Amino acid sequence: MNSLRTASIRAQILVLAILLTLLVSVIAATTEPFIFGRHDQGIRIGLLAGHIERVVDEFTQAHSADATANVSRLAEQLGLSVEVLSAKNLPAGGLTVASATNVLQGVRSALEDGFLYTVGHLPDKEDRSRPLIVKIDEDRALLFHLPTFPRYLWFFPAVASGILKIVLPLIILAYVSSWLITKPLIRFAADAKRASTDDGLEMPFTVTGSSELRSLATSLNVMRGRILEMAEARTRMLSGMSHDLRTPLTRLRMRAERCEPAELQKKMIEDLRVLDSMIDEALAFLSNTAYSAPSRKVDLSSLLQTIATDFCETGANVSFSGPRRLKYVCRPQAITRAISNLVENASRYATKVDIELREAADGSVSIRVSDNGPGLSDDLKVKVLQPFFKVETARTTGTGGGFGLGLPTAEGIIRKGHGGSLVLLDGKPKGLVAEIRLPPRGTTESRGLTAISSAGGMRNIS
Repeated sequence: MNSLRTASIRAQILVLAILLTLLVSVIAATTEPFIFGRHDQGIRIGLLAGHIERVVDEFTQAHSADATANVSRLAEQLGLSVEVLSAKNLPAGGLTVASATNVLQGVRSALEDGFLYTVGHLPDKEDRSRPLIVKIDEDRALLFHLPTFPRYLWFFPAVASGILKIVLPLIILAYVSSWLITKPLIRFAADAKRASTDDGLEMPFTVTGSSELRSLATSLNVMRGRILEMAEARTRMLSGMSHDLRTPLTRLRMRAERCEPAELQKKMIEDLRVLDSMIDEALAFLSNTAYSAPSRKVDLSSLLQTIATDFCETGANVSFSGPRRLKYVCRPQAITRAISNLVENASRYATKVDIELREAADGSVSIRVSDNGPGLSDDLKVKVLQPFFKVETARTTGTGGGFGLGLPTAEGIIRKGHGGSLVLLDGKPKGLVAEIRLPPRGTTESRGLTAISSAGGMRNIS
């Protein structure tokens, strides 16, 4: 069995086809005698034709009244109903007429029906007798009332035979083949999904299944390893560049602080601050530390309350609503960065920002960061999640401008670092809502609802 699982798909299909042929043959050979047996219509016709031929032979040799009476008694013993007719005055009406030398063909013509006729008359409860006229000579003929049997005695066994010989084996082998061939594919898809959210996996694709799947898994593992090595090399290079850039930036800041006039000094220091912020934000986006940091159980309510309070202390109008306590297993520093990026982005274009925390019945967590700004169109909701994309004309310019990395960084933290999702929705009646959905990972303890006002204090809203 293990060798079949690891064989090529072509070999698996060939083996399954051979097994199907053997299975059908075995079932047909073992069930045919039990299904049809004595009810087989061909056997019944042959036996009935033999009885009629015997009666015809006896009647042909009978030349007296006593001999004819003996023939009648013989017919009754054989279960036949017979009448003597004149061959010159046969009744009309499409009756089946056969000669004494061809009784078998006459019986078949009288009893055998077409397939459509048989199916159409299956509901009939009783079958009427079928008349058969056998001409003895020029003057005499015999009228037999042939006994018929319910059609279900042979039709439904034939249907059952087809089901047992064809349908049932196909269903069994279809299930086995689907399990044998598709189970590695399902596992392969699960590995691909896990690999997309966890960069720490050394070999995410399990090398099992058919030879084609094992070759594909090996190739993808090698390719993924090379991509991760390139990403790490890029991060190391950028980290080195940032270290080298900070030295001349520090010297420029010191010279700018001694520069006159004051207006020029202020502009130069502001430009240096912007350059320093760009370096920090780019490194934060390119670094994998937010995805690889260890997870631990934290109180999400306290964490989000702290974020709201910190922004309120800087003059922003940020409030929080949600459970008093909600314990969840996550990377707290990464979650803090993601929510802070969303709140900071919203505060640039709105006068009020709300953070809402909710827990679903299945244990998943929902975090909504909504604002009362102008919002975004549907096509821009997708583009703003791309790195370095800025839409200054889509929303009213606020107290500052970003570098197009805040939302992509938050989306990467949620998707890659926690296996969740970040979507942008329209607010009601206006504004933008950034909704984060985190999968079930932790336990919760909810005791009432709290909220933080714009001044940073807590109030009970339960």
